[in-house]
Amino acid sequence: MSTKPIQLLSPVAFRALLGTARSDARVIPIDGSWYMPNNPRDSKADFIKERLENAKFFDLDAVIDKTSPYPHMLPTVEEFNSGVSRIGLKKTDKLIVYDKAGNFSAPRVAWTFQVFGHKHVYLLNNYLEYEKFKYPIEHFESTNPSDTSEYKSSGIDREAFVTFEQFYDIVSNEDQREKYNILDARSHDRFTGEAPEPRPGLPSGHAPGAKSLPFPKVLGESNLFLEPSALKEVVKSTGFDPEKPTIVMCGTGVTACILKAALDSAGLSKSGIQVYDGSWTEYAQRAGPEMIIKGE
Repeated sequence: MSTKPIQLLSPVAFRALLGTARSDARVIPIDGSWYMPNNPRDSKADFIKERLENAKFFDLDAVIDKTSPYPHMLPTVEEFNSGVSRIGLKKTDKLIVYDKAGNFSAPRVAWTFQVFGHKHVYLLNNYLEYEKFKYPIEHFESTNPSDTSEYKSSGIDREAFVTFEQFYDIVSNEDQREKYNILDARSHDRFTGEAPEPRPGLPSGHAPGAKSLPFPKVLGESNLFLEPSALKEVVKSTGFDPEKPTIVMCGTGVTACILKAALDSAGLSKSGIQVYDGSWTEYAQRAGPEMIIKGE
């Protein structure tokens, strides 16, 4: 079971880390901004107009498994290498991942780099807080720097995530699902089936054995992660058992990574955390109506 934690970095610590940069160990901010389809903001346009100094843009909608019918599923090693090479990253780079919402899509991007074996990955906690400190931000129009590289991932960590087949085998067997914490980051109303899914035609509800933990509950002011002691209280209110391995899920595998980062920060990842990559969008289309639970 993959237990590598996502490391949070404050704006002050990020500025200090910049001072350690060398030609063979660069410190590179990664803008991982991504917005829900019903949000009018354009992450690429935002990046062109405003970003951290020398940042590069990682497109969650482009570096994906292009053969999958589900949104931004993990790419193959070849697709990942190609996407990362296009923005000129090196395996020795220290990556500081952020997004303009604070902590929304950046945890997914940070986790993706970890899945493909990048050694030094940090999550900025967070861009909104960084702005408060009045640290430098680039406002002139720009795109990703034109330099490219030949990035070669060491492979994919298949223990970091579960597939539909693996997830279905667990939740369809009561004895099996009792061995896991299964946390769903969607809103509580979507979890219970009272509110519709944002994707037309997709039923709401939840998988057997899953517990509701909407991702905003692990975030505080300016979308900063709560302090570890507060995170523990929030997580344990779901009936979380720290001795069991954990599966996190959401709508499409993005905000599930917020829960992973929160569990890591709270020190609740010792038994392992896996992300269900396809999450509810895949599950609801493949599992069958008899495997969709309405209510608590």
